[in-house]
Amino acid sequence: MTTRESPDQLADRVLFDLESAGLTPKQADDEAGGFAVYIAEQQVHVDWFTHHRLDSAGLDSLVLADGLFTDVTHRYETTATTMHSALGSILTAFGYRPQRRGFGFGYTVTSEGTPT
Repeated sequence: MTTRESPDQLADRVLFDLESAGLTPKQADDEAGGFAVYIAEQQVHVDWFTHHRLDSAGLDSLVLADGLFTDVTHRYETTATTMHSALGSILTAFGYRPQRRGFGFGYTVTSEGTPT
């Protein structure tokens, strides 16, 4: 019989592996971007955040419908989509089963072979 990994253990392993891949974890009190690993409802989640500058500019441009900030919106959406895809690929390469959530960018992560 195998011992099932706790959410805390899985989160620690995911954090270690993403840092090993060269990604930087987001610090809670920092405006810099990066990834975040956290536990909610006994499941491990991984999200990617852009730097506050790009977040703010992207959100501001969505409010203004005059097309002035189309390039900023494009940069924000392209960056978020690309990093989301890269994060999923890296998690898969390290043997995890990232599952897209129904909203936003991010994944719910399980170990390979762990039933969902």
